[in-house]
Amino acid sequence: MSDAVTLTLRTTVSRRLEAESITPDAFGTLGETAIARLPLWDGPHTVPLGDVFDVRGGPSSRVRVAGDLAMVDALGAGMTTGELHVEGSVGRYVGTRMAGGQLRVTGDAAYGAGLEMSGGLLDIAGNAGDRLGAGRLAAARGMTGGEIIARGNAGAEIGATMRRGTVIVLGNAGPRAGTGMIAGNVIVFGSAGNDPGRFNKRGTIIVFGGVSVPPNYQYDCTYRPPHVAVTLVYLTSRRNLSLDGAAAAARFRRYSGDMAESGRGEILARSDEQ
Repeated sequence: MSDAVTLTLRTTVSRRLEAESITPDAFGTLGETAIARLPLWDGPHTVPLGDVFDVRGGPSSRVRVAGDLAMVDALGAGMTTGELHVEGSVGRYVGTRMAGGQLRVTGDAAYGAGLEMSGGLLDIAGNAGDRLGAGRLAAARGMTGGEIIARGNAGAEIGATMRRGTVIVLGNAGPRAGTGMIAGNVIVFGSAGNDPGRFNKRGTIIVFGGVSVPPNYQYDCTYRPPHVAVTLVYLTSRRNLSLDGAAAAARFRRYSGDMAESGRGEILARSDEQ
């Protein structure tokens, strides 16, 4: 058994490939030859993984993937264990249906990263596209557990229809963050786009930068939420995030909503009041 499996792209991928077979779960019991035979999907057709990637190592549940992966989708889909380290940017649906393990991306991630995730850690060093940690379009339930960190900016509808779990964006988020949230946490350290928390049932949206609170939320109070301070300690000590030292002492304006739903959700907007 080797220390890790390393996949390196042989050539530039010019059209979309579905790579759900690339997971630590699969590689934990397979050697180089068997890994190279695993299928990648090119539309309705399959291509052996070894025709696209140079394969080294195995069996191992520690996997490293390198190359220009912007056209490679669904890396780590459904993974439940191990470590998957992606060097560079990735295509759509990275970590979709992820249930455990750690998936780290050193570049950007496209649409649907962590879609319908139920466990584990997805850590994206760059920007993330639309529907980070959300559900598929028209799905009643999105993310149900786990933790997602996007260290850059994120697109629209992050955390849409999420039931549990946490989505953290260190930069700015696009419009409609937390749309249809059932529960869970969305934390944005930059600004949030228009219409956050529409149809929110019991979820929490925390925004450290600017946010325009929808009119179907009502102001409750301004205070220092204890759970925010605890979360910041966790992020700095366990996730090695460099955060504003004053953030832990910040006060927040609490808004309850969506009043069109149960009114039990909340938006916490950082206040300048001391």
